[in-house]
Amino acid sequence: MKIQKIFGIMAISILTGCTDFLDVVPDNIATIEMAFNNRTNAEKYLATCYSYIPLYGAQRDNPGLTSGNDIWFYTMEDASFNNKWSFGIANGLQNTSDPLNNYWDGGNGGKQLYRAIRDCNIFIENVSDRTKVADLDETERRRWIAEIKVMKAFYHYYLFQLYGPIPIVDVNLPISAPEEEVRVKRDKIETVANYIVGLIDEAVTDLPLKIYNEATEMGRITQPAALAIKAKTLLLAASPLFNGNTDYANFKDKDGEPFFPQTYDANKWKTASDACKEALDVALKAGHDLYDFKEETLENLPENLMYSMNVRQAVTERFNKELVWGCGKSYTYDLQCMCQPRILLFHGEKQNTCKGAYSPTLDIAEMFYSNNGVPIEEDKEWATSNNYNNRYEIAVATATDKYFIKEGYQTVKLHFNREPRFYGTLGFDGSSWYGHGKEHADDLYYLEAKKGQITGQSQLANYSVTGYYAKKLVYYKNIISESSAVIEEYPFPIVRMADLYLMYAEALNEATDNGEFVPKEVYDNIDIIRKRSGLEGVVDSWSKYSVNPEKPSTKEGMREIIRKERQIELALEGSRFHDLRRWKLARSVYNNALVRGWSIDQETTEDYYVIRNIAQMKYVQKDYLWPLKYDDIINNPNLIQNPGWQ
Repeated sequence: MKIQKIFGIMAISILTGCTDFLDVVPDNIATIEMAFNNRTNAEKYLATCYSYIPLYGAQRDNPGLTSGNDIWFYTMEDASFNNKWSFGIANGLQNTSDPLNNYWDGGNGGKQLYRAIRDCNIFIENVSDRTKVADLDETERRRWIAEIKVMKAFYHYYLFQLYGPIPIVDVNLPISAPEEEVRVKRDKIETVANYIVGLIDEAVTDLPLKIYNEATEMGRITQPAALAIKAKTLLLAASPLFNGNTDYANFKDKDGEPFFPQTYDANKWKTASDACKEALDVALKAGHDLYDFKEETLENLPENLMYSMNVRQAVTERFNKELVWGCGKSYTYDLQCMCQPRILLFHGEKQNTCKGAYSPTLDIAEMFYSNNGVPIEEDKEWATSNNYNNRYEIAVATATDKYFIKEGYQTVKLHFNREPRFYGTLGFDGSSWYGHGKEHADDLYYLEAKKGQITGQSQLANYSVTGYYAKKLVYYKNIISESSAVIEEYPFPIVRMADLYLMYAEALNEATDNGEFVPKEVYDNIDIIRKRSGLEGVVDSWSKYSVNPEKPSTKEGMREIIRKERQIELALEGSRFHDLRRWKLARSVYNNALVRGWSIDQETTEDYYVIRNIAQMKYVQKDYLWPLKYDDIINNPNLIQNPGWQ
């Protein structure tokens, strides 16, 4: 079935009256019995358990998308991206009185994940009772229980990622439970991670390897999806934020014990690498693989244009083979409208469908590799031609650039000779925009984004504040004309194969002793991603083109390369913000960082390509962990606030 929010049955009306996760679900209520008196009603409750999955494609709801400096908006006042949600976090507005993206209680773009966990517990308790749902066969019963165990694990994982030590809610308490028992406590980091992993291990063998009934069940949990959640949990637990983080030495429970392990444990990386390998192997067995645009198109496109489409279509092609897990439409109609710039010469209502306001920053544009597959600041050819030091100077596109930049157009050197993922991810002044009704390489649309041009700022709202556009998040077959808008929604990736390969490479590299050689498997799992993007392998690229040719030979060098590779491959998908947090780099990257873009209010090339400082971020130590709402701390003295938010 297509997973939908279904609250029609009476049992759900009882639950929606609850105001926070501490409310107790009464025993032996007739309406709960009704929810599980037959397969049809139980399936509705199954759907309800899925309905709490965060909207990964909603720029207001997913903190990974807009809480860092990946993108920026022209204002905080527009109703399309209310400042009380994730963009407010990037602007330093997180607080304890009414937290933004509050996934603990629900509100301000956050879903009530403790209510979700409670509903999962109700489902598991009732469907596990063989006297209930009598018309449900045993195989399906086991599958449903396994699915919701994994969903319960996933909701704990999502909270764990944001808040760190969280209360584990394994079972719902009866109404007769003593008050002190109802007042839950936060559990330690290692306890939470072990609980999530244990739930998934219990469930995975009862899950299908893949979805066989694609018309009705896409988006439901499979073995690869479950194992990917397990791998993500263990990777997080092994990462610097949670593994021996002495910054939280004084963050202790009521018994005086630190919530965070204070001693670094290298074995956690080995456990994580094993879990990543298992998830990757099972995903491949299920038929998942890296997306290849050549297999999907009948057009004979230039090779580099094909490569640039891979990273774009891996995200936007519905339920393609690379998608390990994604659910529902994830608010991607609205997201694509926010990303799509104006291209056609028309005016009126449909102009507002092409808002182009979801604006990648100059930092993201500079992050991508050169066409030699190494960072532009260490590319020997860029150094020889002085392109790096003069990357903001103007150059003119030639016929050899026409598939990515309009021939004869003037733009900065920064936009030339970049890797295919750069052109597949970003649009900019003078860049091509493949699709939108044109699918022939010699008949492309091009953006013209200076003031007075069709893509540029033409009104007080709906424009790119940086001069960059999130091409990667827009399906290339969308067509928006003066009279109509055909926008294909897609399930925003929660996990895709490229992520698994990169997770495995990272964990395996970190599990290697400093004195050992980097395992060949580390290179292999990076190189398969690079090959899909038209790049040579890591070792060859660095030896040929980098001023630091020996970097890939060491664990530390590969750590830097893997982290850069993750940020490039998964750019604009919400991963970078959480990766920087778990690597303990968010504070150094974000705090006092200038958000930069071009002077989009200028008409001439020379004036447009002057860097403009749009905002200055604030990110301090306390921002690594989300705050609990002040009222929760008052109502439950057993809860301890995250450091810095008192």
